[in-house]
Parts: sequence; structure tokens; C-alpha cells
Amino acid sequence: MVSSSKLVFDRVAAGRTCRDLWHPQFASCRRYNVHFWRTIMPGSFKLYVPLLVLPPLVKLNDVTARYLLEHTLQYVYISLCTYVQAALSLSAQCALHNLLGRLNYWCVMFWPCLLGVAIGPPLPKPLLRLQAITFFNMSLEAAVRKSTAPAIQYSRRSKPLATLTFMAFSALILACLRSGRVKQFWLVNPNPEAPPNSTQAGSAGCSHAGRCSQHLIDGVLKYGMVGLILEAGRAVLRKWSLLATRPVALFGVEFRAACNLKLGLFLACYVGIFRSVCCLCARRYGRERVAHAAVAGFLAGIPYWLYPTYQIYTLGLTKAIEMGWEYCGTKAADGDDDDDDGCITARLLRRAHRLPMLRLVQMFSFGYLGHVYAFYPRVSPVFHQKAMDVCSTDLTLNMKRRIAAWFAEVL
Repeated sequence: MVSSSKLVFDRVAAGRTCRDLWHPQFASCRRYNVHFWRTIMPGSFKLYVPLLVLPPLVKLNDVTARYLLEHTLQYVYISLCTYVQAALSLSAQCALHNLLGRLNYWCVMFWPCLLGVAIGPPLPKPLLRLQAITFFNMSLEAAVRKSTAPAIQYSRRSKPLATLTFMAFSALILACLRSGRVKQFWLVNPNPEAPPNSTQAGSAGCSHAGRCSQHLIDGVLKYGMVGLILEAGRAVLRKWSLLATRPVALFGVEFRAACNLKLGLFLACYVGIFRSVCCLCARRYGRERVAHAAVAGFLAGIPYWLYPTYQIYTLGLTKAIEMGWEYCGTKAADGDDDDDDGCITARLLRRAHRLPMLRLVQMFSFGYLGHVYAFYPRVSPVFHQKAMDVCSTDLTLNMKRRIAAWFAEVL
């Protein structure tokens, strides 16, 4: 079924060129391309400032000079890669128009964004995972908002259902992390399960060092502070124009109203519940087990009720899928691929894990996000819209406004 937006776009774009859509101030595509390749780089560095600042704050006591150097180099590399991806995507807009000889609905943002990521420089696996999962989370959020299916609409409105499913995601994630087969970032990272006769456990059977009360208070304060810093950073981005003209507005009512304390409360409660339950189970049964992490993770998901957002929910869903997939893959990898007596499912899993899944997710998610940004801005995630605008120095924003103006001419 052809979407109504495609039919309208084909109608309003007839006779128009990439200059009408992208660069009315530049007579040629070449001059336009030279312009944005020279000017859009700072936006990518600005986009990843939270990535530069937050991880050292979380590690805090474990920060070393070597870590800061490597972390800063990672920030520079992913910023440069994002700059190249954005520039290639913008270049592909004109290239596809000139190749086809007209403006094509799918070649306005979907294919150019996909190609920009596909042709762009490769990322190390940790950075590829970060970008792919971020893109996938936002594309999933957009797809849920765009869908008109009754079941999905009910799920969007049901706070109890969302909380219950997030608790299940949390249980699966923390059980995978506790098993030791999966090593990825989550809101809290438990220590792997120790063998029954291990001497790693503390006097009460806990896997952490020091007293349980100290361990609990440290987690609550640290992660609560991270939540507050995140919200303050988001408020600065939202009120950037105000702060740029009036820096004293940082202490004003308008800026304080833009700060949401619920993220800090959610993180503090999540970590506090998880660590409390783990310590109680360790005291009761002598040591921490995978099942204890699953129970603690399930109960730790209850604070989602306080902060029910698409971003947290989709992060939980995608992390549950990714960690479950990695757990099955590492477990299947223990077998022999040439073993005729091996489980068919295990052999299939080993073959499936050879596909570049993160790369494919990164490419198609970014393409879809570009598509909804241009044609369905009401469902496009706010963070993605700001990221597109920042990384393109508002070139995409102006394009989106022109499409909206064209649509307004016939609707």
C-alpha cells in the first residue's frame, strides 16, 4: 500500500530539483557540497560532549590518566566518523537526485542516510554498538509512535503493562550479566557469579568489597548524581539559545523548570533496590547466584513507574534482545560446528552470529530515522531531531521546513 505522504510528495516535487529542496542559495551542487564539508564538523563534536563527560563521572575513583587519554581519543574518533557520515549523507542527496533526474521519495533521506553510514569509516566494536543501539532505540520509538495498530496503541498508554515488561527486561539483562557470558554496559553491572568454593565473596557472601551499607549508599549517590547531571545537560541543550544570550538564566526559574529530577530518582532507586536484594539473597544463601540477579533485576524495574519514558523502555528492550542474543551465541559457541550430533539450533545460532548484525542495524535504523525526520516529524524522537540539526548546522531542518511548506500548498 502506497503511503499518503509518498503520493503527496510525488505531486509537490514534480518539476523541482535538489537545489529547490536543499540549496537554494547555491547555484551548483558542487559549491553546496564544498560549503557543508567545510562547516558542519563542529556539530558532531558538540553532539558527543555528554559521551566525553559522563563515563569518567560514573567511573570516578577508577579514572586514570591513561583512561582519560584513551577515552578522549575515542570521543574524537566517533565525532570525526559522525561528521563524515553526516557529510556523505548530505552529498548523497544531490548525487541520487542527479542520478535519477528527479526528487524521489525514498532518495530524499532514507537511502542517503543509509549510504552515508554504510560508506563511512568503520567504528571499533564498542563505538559501533553504541551507535547502532542508539539508532535502533530511536527508530523503534518512532515506529511505535507512528503505528496505528490497536495493540501497540494500548501498550503505549498502559503504564502498568510498560512497567511489568520493563521489569522482565531488567531481569533478563542482569541474569545475563551475572552469568559472566555477557560483558556489556547496563545501568548497573553486577559481578559474574563466583564458583561455590570461591574466596571472592565477602564475609556475608556478597561479591562486593566493604560493608553492604557502604556499597548501597555509594551506588545510590553515584547513579542519582549521574541522573541529575544528564538532566542538567539536556536542559542546557534545550535552553541553549537562552543561555547564550543570558548566562545568568542558568539560575533562573525557566532553566530550573526544564530540569527533571525524576531520572536521578529512577537511577538511584534502581541501583538501590538491585544492590539491596542481591545483598539480602547473599546473606540468606551464602553467596550470590544468577537467579538472585534475575530476582533483584525484576524488582529493580519497579521504579520505571516513576519515570516511564520511551528512551528508558526502548533501551531496556534492545539491551534485553542484544544480551539474550549474545548469551545464546556464546553458549552455542561452546559446541563444535562440525559435530553431526550437535543441536541444529546451536549450529544455526553459530552461523547467524557470523552476520554483521550491528552494522546492518546501524545502517537501516539510521536510514529509517532520516525518513521519519523528513516526512513524519511528529513521531521523530526529539533527540534525533536535535542531533540531525546540530550535525548538519540546520541544513536538514531547512529541508524539512521546505517539505512542510510544499505539503501545505496542496493540503
